[in-house]
Amino acid sequence: MSGSITFVGAGPGAADLITIRGKRKIDSADVIVYAGSLVDERLMDGSRAEKYNSASLNFEEILEILVRSWREGKQVVRLHTGDPAMYGAVGEQYRALDALGIPYEVIPGVSSVFAAAAALKVEFTMPGVSQTAILTRDSGRTPVPEKENLESLAAHGSTLCLFLSAGDPEGVVRKVLASGRPPETPAAVVYRAGWENQKIVRGTLADLVERVREAGIRRQAMIVIGDVLERPGEMSSLYDRNFEHGYRRRKQFPGHSAIFALTSAGVLKAAEIAAGIDAPVFVAEKYRHLVASDRVVPYPDGGFREAFRSAWNNYDGFVMVMAAGIVTRECAELCRKKTTDPAVVVADELGRHVISLLGGHLGGANRLAEDVASVTGGEAVLTTASDLQGMLAVDEFAARNAMRVLNPETIVRISSAALEGRRIDFVLPESLFRSFYSKVPNFHRVAAPGENPAVVLLESGETVPALHSGETVLYLKRRRFVLGIGCRKNASPEDLEQTVSSVLEHAGGSWENVVRIATADLKLEERALRDLAARHGVRLTGYSAEELNAVSVPHPSEAAWKSLGIHSVSEAAALLASGSRKLLIEKTKGNGVTVALAEEKENDQ
Repeated sequence: MSGSITFVGAGPGAADLITIRGKRKIDSADVIVYAGSLVDERLMDGSRAEKYNSASLNFEEILEILVRSWREGKQVVRLHTGDPAMYGAVGEQYRALDALGIPYEVIPGVSSVFAAAAALKVEFTMPGVSQTAILTRDSGRTPVPEKENLESLAAHGSTLCLFLSAGDPEGVVRKVLASGRPPETPAAVVYRAGWENQKIVRGTLADLVERVREAGIRRQAMIVIGDVLERPGEMSSLYDRNFEHGYRRRKQFPGHSAIFALTSAGVLKAAEIAAGIDAPVFVAEKYRHLVASDRVVPYPDGGFREAFRSAWNNYDGFVMVMAAGIVTRECAELCRKKTTDPAVVVADELGRHVISLLGGHLGGANRLAEDVASVTGGEAVLTTASDLQGMLAVDEFAARNAMRVLNPETIVRISSAALEGRRIDFVLPESLFRSFYSKVPNFHRVAAPGENPAVVLLESGETVPALHSGETVLYLKRRRFVLGIGCRKNASPEDLEQTVSSVLEHAGGSWENVVRIATADLKLEERALRDLAARHGVRLTGYSAEELNAVSVPHPSEAAWKSLGIHSVSEAAALLASGSRKLLIEKTKGNGVTVALAEEKENDQ
């Protein structure tokens, strides 16, 4: 019986800088061939393995140990310093094993170059300074290809990280200066990065040689050269609040979603999507290990149908990573009403196509599909006619702006008229009409509906007209939101306003939708809260600790319990004041502020 061979990156030094997978391989090994003093021998403490120090062995001797042990059925670990891919001399070992037809595995490690960055507390790539790091070494006893000589590489102006070059700091500095780098260029040397006896020398090209000599460093050191060492630069777009990108994009779908997958590949894609849109993943018990424990919702093997049906009324949207036919058949028996059915999107296991299947506009499936596609890098497939013609459908307009459609049966007639190019009148505030429809030639803003098909937003307190069959006027009404707010003592009005605005924007609403602010009784005297309510003309309501603690919430606060004796302020207050059982937006944290949002139910459907 054959054994196994695993090349493991030991990390840069300290025994706890190895990967979990690598350490497990070491602990279960029968034979370990390790790279001498470059590897912390404490990594092998307690190991029962035969140990070979490769510092005194040549290539043929190392290969003989690996092959013989494998043929004897033993578990073999070839333990390299740092990461094997960087100056690990593993290429020739891979070639030899390939030629013999012997399989092997490679487990990466933390390279000394990254341990050096950690020691220096520096980022090698900084906006406006350097977006490239060159990992190389100077020529010595072993030459480098002519096109990779240090003078040529240094001329790029990028961050330079030099392995195996500390023995000749004079030569390094001379070549870098010859490339055109100025003498005041920052430079640093990290000796034994990641070890307990790590040593750091900082300076410039002008004084680096002297400082290195004084420190007595000759080997086992990383040289880093570049302006990034001074940590200047611009704000990274990755976390810039004014910049959206594929990894940080504001969700368009405001509701709570659940993800289902049926195969191992689908589950892995589902886990990726879940991290991007913050949703639970429902999977068969046999796949639960593929999803983080705080996201996975396992069901018995073979129990997909029951799990999906049970979840149907508990979520606003569903992402189904599986064949569209399966989803269509399962949804067919569950669909009830256009205005209340959840959004359903279907994604393939590679995330290349994300199809808005059910509830494209009112349900928000089009927006959910776009959210999922932004995570997977795929394409949102929208089949609604108005979207294909680049026109925002009136029901999508309502959904995006936190409005309810009072007579949804009229949607088809209005949409058909719009797609035919007929005149549509809108009774909307000027700002809303200008933002969404002013550039559509056949759409017009009017003061009241007349002969033409029309869309009317009823203002607060306005009487809902009698609705008739064949109606060509679509009536909208703003959804009524309740803000639950908790805050620290003497909270900043600016932080409060900013956090609330962010929550309302995420829900597609505005202060026009807010009918009440709810909080704890003992927070009613907070000036920032009172001023916020007065500024926006909204009622402020407080609840006792007993009332709040009687409400079950998704995110109880340990801090609030310790300081106020209340398990939740924002979430519990929003649920109490709205009379709802579910939050539209769960607790959102700002600077000393927490905000939750719920919808106050109305009966004028």
